[in-house]
Amino acid sequence: MQRVTKEEYPLDSLQRILNGVTFFKELIQNDESQFEVLMSIAQIVTAEPNETIIEKGDYSNSLYFLLRGQLSVFVEGDKGEQVLNEINAGEVFGVMSMLLIQPRSASVKAHAKPVLLAGIDFKHFSDIEDFTLFSLETKLAFYRMVANNLRWTLERNKMENPQHPLVSSLFKIPLFVGQKGGQEELEALFNQAHLLAKLVSEWNDSKA
Repeated sequence: MQRVTKEEYPLDSLQRILNGVTFFKELIQNDESQFEVLMSIAQIVTAEPNETIIEKGDYSNSLYFLLRGQLSVFVEGDKGEQVLNEINAGEVFGVMSMLLIQPRSASVKAHAKPVLLAGIDFKHFSDIEDFTLFSLETKLAFYRMVANNLRWTLERNKMENPQHPLVSSLFKIPLFVGQKGGQEELEALFNQAHLLAKLVSEWNDSKA
C-alpha cells in the first residue's frame, strides 16, 4: 500500500470522497472538530489491483474504511482460494481481530482496479470509557457503524445460505432498546459488536 499525496488527492477532493462514508459524513455534519481529529490520526492509502491488504494470521491494530473500489475477503482452502465476502465502498473492515483479540481470520485483497482506503489504529476506539480524544457521540457513531456492518455481513451470508445452522444465532444477538445517546447504549453496542464479530468468525470458519 502507498500513502497518497496532497497532489493526488487535495483536501477538498478527499473530503468529498469521505462524505460517501456514513461515519465520516456524520462527523463532518455534526462535529467538524472531531472529524479533524480523526483525519489527524488516519492514514489515507492506495492499493494496486489484486494487492493483498490483510493477510490471514497477521496481528495488527489497524482497521480500514474502503473509500473507493471493491475488495474480496478470502481464505486459502484445499480447493484453492475461497471467497467469503465482498467489501464495497463505504464499509469498514479489519475490525474483527481487534474486537476478538485474535489474528486476522481471513485475507483481504483488491479487485481488478486500484482502491482507496483510510486506515485507523483501533486503540483510539477500544476503550469505551476514555473520551480524551473522541467524544461519547463519536464513539457511539463508530460502534453503530461497526455493528451495522457486521450485521449486514451476516445478513448477506443468511441470504446466500438461509438454512445455515448459525442463522438462529443471529436472531439471538440482542438489540439495544433503552435510552439512546448515552453510555448505556455505547456499552450495549460494544457488546453487540463483539457478539456479531464472533458469529462472523464462526461463519467464515464454516466456509473454509
